Amino acid sequence: MPYLVDHRRRAPPGKTDHERRAVDMAQGYVTRRGKMWYAIWVDSEGKTRSKSVSMQESEARIFLERRKMEVELARKHDCEAVLFEQAAEEYIARVLPTAYKPSTVVNMTSDLRAHLVPFFKDAYVCEISARDLDSFIAARIIDDGASSGKTLREINTFRQFMNTAVTWRYASYNPGYLVKIKARNVNSISFLRPVELKSLFEHANPAWRPYLMTAGLTGMRCGELAGLFERDVDFTEHKIRVRRSVYAGKYDTPKTASAIRDIDMPPSLERELRAWVDSPLRLKTQTGILFPSRYGNPPTSFVGNKIALQPALEAAGLPKIRLHDLRHTYASILIANRESLKYIQRMLGHRSVKTTVDTYGHLIDESNMPAARRLDEAVFLDKKPAGQDGRAA
Repeated sequence: MPYLVDHRRRAPPGKTDHERRAVDMAQGYVTRRGKMWYAIWVDSEGKTRSKSVSMQESEARIFLERRKMEVELARKHDCEAVLFEQAAEEYIARVLPTAYKPSTVVNMTSDLRAHLVPFFKDAYVCEISARDLDSFIAARIIDDGASSGKTLREINTFRQFMNTAVTWRYASYNPGYLVKIKARNVNSISFLRPVELKSLFEHANPAWRPYLMTAGLTGMRCGELAGLFERDVDFTEHKIRVRRSVYAGKYDTPKTASAIRDIDMPPSLERELRAWVDSPLRLKTQTGILFPSRYGNPPTSFVGNKIALQPALEAAGLPKIRLHDLRHTYASILIANRESLKYIQRMLGHRSVKTTVDTYGHLIDESNMPAARRLDEAVFLDKKPAGQDGRAA
């Protein structure tokens, strides 16, 4: 254990009082003033620090050891030694409210406080390594049973936090970019086939059929559906205009700039919405909410899932899916119809075509098989007799 001394100790043999004080300041020491024990140490910038700690000498010595460890870390990593929990709370209070949308603030705060802080609570920010982050990922997926998509979101939150930590000199680098995690197994995406989607609409409660048809035939996100007003449905241009979203009961701008879009409205949906606008089943509101709940508020995702979707699935004898899976259903139908990737990206409101490909790549690969056969026929048409391998001449 390092040499600790208080003001009552005598100088070690062979050392003068002046030499003893120099050693004491370099190593730190505790001393009692009245009933309180104080810790005295030199910080990483060479400044002498003094702190009243406790009436117990042992607690003062423990406090001193932690401060000395922080000084050593700061000198080693050329940054300030701050505990993860302290830095995370500072980040939540100072950065999140002004840097992100309210819905993102809620998610990132939850990621930090519910998962990242409990795991890294007693670690110094500057000491966290890529290996530590790999341990976190394993703990979340294997021990906690969290999905890879949820864990990826938490890693992205960690990366954003560490970017700020580096700026604040709480860390010298960001280990978040040294680990990789696959967002999801794309083959696990759930969606309905066209015939199943039609059956869902047919078995839906008439009060919720327009809502489900809009979800399934436009691919809108739950919050975007909740944010629709009557004026957003353009029967002249046959478009539905996405201009806002609802999160935690509050209106906000859509998820990204590309999510602000005009979606083509199929004739079947247009007929349904024309009837819905003046339907006695629809509660009229001053703001003109297109799909109001029975209380006149925008429908929550819980209402959309439990009240609108699940009873219709059960009535149609279809497997359980989420409301968001109707978005996947919409995308799968567009892909099967061989619509261009750019068009699908624009209708879904993805930031880039890469997002579309990363999410639905396996479906795109499957839909391209007929195109490969047509290419084969175009090149070798004169070399193969009609009907060979089941192909038309």
